[in-house]
Amino acid sequence: MTRPWSDRWASAKSSFLDRRPISRIPWSAIRRIGQSRLLSLTIVVPFLGSVILFNQAVVDVLTLSPELVRRWLHLDSQTEQVHTIAHNLTLSRLYYVYFGLSFLGFGSSLFALFCPTIVKDHSSATHFQAAEINLASKPRIHILLSDAAREAYFWDWDWPDGDDVVAFKTSMIVRRAGLPVDFRVLFHRVVGEVYAEWCRRNSKREEDDHSDYQNVRGMPWPWKIGRAIAYPKHRPETFFADEMLDAAYEEATRADVLALAYMAYDNTKPVLRVWTVAFYGIGFSLLLIPTVQTFYSVLRSFIA
Repeated sequence: MTRPWSDRWASAKSSFLDRRPISRIPWSAIRRIGQSRLLSLTIVVPFLGSVILFNQAVVDVLTLSPELVRRWLHLDSQTEQVHTIAHNLTLSRLYYVYFGLSFLGFGSSLFALFCPTIVKDHSSATHFQAAEINLASKPRIHILLSDAAREAYFWDWDWPDGDDVVAFKTSMIVRRAGLPVDFRVLFHRVVGEVYAEWCRRNSKREEDDHSDYQNVRGMPWPWKIGRAIAYPKHRPETFFADEMLDAAYEEATRADVLALAYMAYDNTKPVLRVWTVAFYGIGFSLLLIPTVQTFYSVLRSFIA
């Protein structure tokens, strides 16, 4: 029996979201394009492109050779008509170039404005660790782990009922499609290590103080610990968060916290990352059209 269209659509949608397509385009992947000095100059194209590209002198210089156009198109037309066709072909290519560079400029603008500074300055978590491991102070580690906890809370939407303390505007579809699984796994591991250090420092406290952040099996509950670090709701949680942040400064966990923070920044602003990649994709596609057209015309003329 054929399944209803709604069921097939729901199944296809679920399968697509489970592939986590947005998580495959972190800022560090976009950085390879966005950091290009030549590409960064395209930011000015939407404003100056019409003056530069559509200047009559520029058009005259870039006009395709009428003789080449006649050969490419196999024309037997009069000279004036061939000149007109060559002029029109040149203008059509300039339109593709203008809009292609404009979309690249839009993408470069989004990258320059919204890509986190840490990702701009460091190509990977390893480079960030090497640069910061001997320089990161305790307040710096506090900030990095707090930011990582807020980002983990954003992606980990499976909250216990009534325990969510922040309402996010980003849709559940975007968050499901962009869930960085590797970041969440590392966050749970690092939080578990930091919590173990906190337990060693507070071994003389009552058992109830520890059980507040453990599951029914007595294991650390990463979601609840992370939520307390990111958004403490009352004074005891604030004290706990401060002590956890102090424990994270230990040499054994400092490098992991740095890697975790880089991954957190690398996966921020999923909607803006999608728009940035979309602008880059459209821009390069438009620039490719006249290139393919020219290649085809030359190849066809050569074969003929």
